Amino acid sequence: MEQYKVEKSSVLLTNIFANRVDRMKSSDIRELLKLISADVISFTGGAPDPDAFPSPDDLRDAVEYILANRDKAFQYGITDGLPGLRKSLIDFMYRQISIKADLPNVLITIGSQEGLEIVGRLFINQGDKVAVGLPTYLAALQAFNLWRPKYIGIPVDDNGLNTVILEEMVRKHKNTKKPIKFVYVVPTGQNPTGTIMSLDRRKHLLEIASKYDLFIVEDDPYGFITFRDDIPPRIKALDEEDRVIYLSTFSKIFAPGIRLGWVVANETLIKQMSLAIQAINLCPPNFNQYMVKYFLDNRLIDRNIPRIREIYRVKRDAMLSAMDEYMPKEVTYHRPDAGFFVFAYLPDYIDAKKLLYFAIEKEKVAFVPGRSFYVDGSGYNTMRLSYSLPKPRVIVEGIKRLAKVIRNSLMR
Repeated sequence: MEQYKVEKSSVLLTNIFANRVDRMKSSDIRELLKLISADVISFTGGAPDPDAFPSPDDLRDAVEYILANRDKAFQYGITDGLPGLRKSLIDFMYRQISIKADLPNVLITIGSQEGLEIVGRLFINQGDKVAVGLPTYLAALQAFNLWRPKYIGIPVDDNGLNTVILEEMVRKHKNTKKPIKFVYVVPTGQNPTGTIMSLDRRKHLLEIASKYDLFIVEDDPYGFITFRDDIPPRIKALDEEDRVIYLSTFSKIFAPGIRLGWVVANETLIKQMSLAIQAINLCPPNFNQYMVKYFLDNRLIDRNIPRIREIYRVKRDAMLSAMDEYMPKEVTYHRPDAGFFVFAYLPDYIDAKKLLYFAIEKEKVAFVPGRSFYVDGSGYNTMRLSYSLPKPRVIVEGIKRLAKVIRNSLMR
């Protein structure tokens, strides 16, 4: 009887799924994490360092604040997010990154990943063309894939997304049945390369959007974790036509466990995004929102950002110094100006995914093969290395091990 039930259930499940389910794929990073044992040095996921989290004393004070507002903090909330938090966030954005917004322009999300999913849900019809970087953030592709877009890949170099090539592609597709609908970009601390788009390219991107009537989705999870002083303004801060949908998160400047992000956009777009979120989760959690509001109102996040930057600067420098010393000359890499990652290029004849299994088995070190970041199927000889979680001494040891694996592959 039990066997019959199992077989019958599997047949029913096969028949009941919607066609789009075949577009739902697990992230390579999530799958990799299952393979990594405790004795492996991992450069895989971009998990923040717990040393960057808020202090226990500040957290205790925030909980006291929440308890003083328990009738609201433990209740259902507003889909758009608490008005008080959104007001505090508006003030924070203006003083930190010069983005001006009013209350109707701001939406609180469950991490910025929910914002990406809503962008896909609202704006992508099957076959719509979306311009993305080569490479680009793979979880954004996960969010968009369900809606079956056609990706137009645009090269990324040390100055960010190449807007000259972007304009060529926008012009090429302008008079087709489906022109490019929007551009997805991570301009400040691009994932996976860590590059920062130049000011000239940011301005050019806005000119392209205006000239060809398209939108820009500016994803900014790493924009506060920068390692130089001359950071160009956010594209949203330069936006005079309301063409930019700006997304960011508290995961890197507060803690990922709080699961809160936000969107800034045209009021009409925010209303539609709010309706979509209402059907998914009703509202973001009030407890978490009161927590973040306390930290914003007391400028605790502002004061912690320089400390967070220094934590990751030390780790980035440790990884780059170790790579400079130990990596074979055939390996090239970006020198990140922001974020959590170093993106490296192996010789063309080395498949990074195959290399990974040798690295885990022989030297107990892991990384993310770069192919998943490329929508055109290239990038098989690339790899992303995260320095966010390991301690500097562990980073150095891990790079020594990885360099050994690569040297052995060069000799084959």
